[in-house]
Amino acid sequence: MFRRFIPTSGRGRRLALNAAALLLSAISAIPASGLALAQSPPPADDISLVNRDRQLVERKKEGDFVARPIFSRQVGELYYAVRHPDTGDWLTNTYRVRGGEKRLAEGWEYAFEYPALDEQPGFHPEQPLLLMLAVPRTGGGERHVFYALIPVHQPRGLWDKVLGALDPDRWARAAAKWVVQGVHGTLCGVVQGVLQTDIDDCGGG
Repeated sequence: MFRRFIPTSGRGRRLALNAAALLLSAISAIPASGLALAQSPPPADDISLVNRDRQLVERKKEGDFVARPIFSRQVGELYYAVRHPDTGDWLTNTYRVRGGEKRLAEGWEYAFEYPALDEQPGFHPEQPLLLMLAVPRTGGGERHVFYALIPVHQPRGLWDKVLGALDPDRWARAAAKWVVQGVHGTLCGVVQGVLQTDIDDCGGG
């Protein structure tokens, strides 16, 4: 029955063959285009530093520190480096965090200590620093970068906190510095007498 519709002339046959070829190519392209449209978009590469508004770095008295960043999702790799807070100069190489992973109610914590290697440079405990945290993107490309302040070390003892609060060098806006100095010196003498030990903060004169 199909032969009844095939033209008998050579030109008609060529036109029919060309039309059939175009129809076949269009039909064969339908599954491919349909498959492409049916593909789901790549997953969103969203991640946040959950505790970025908190002090996530604890400074030690020798200048070392412990960082406890918490991310909104689990990360495959985590890198960090230390920069100068004013100039932005890199003070360390970039290191990879290994271990310290913990699942929390608010996200994933990756705790690490610095220094952990012999070649990592030390820092003065009263030098503020900037911690750079980098997480690779799931689809490649530039890494997610987060920053956190590495604070100066502050003693945590009760008397250390009291004397630190009255330290004249920390009262940048004190209107009567000599009053603060007098109270600080008197309190230092009382505390040293009670504890029968010297206190470092009392050497300010």
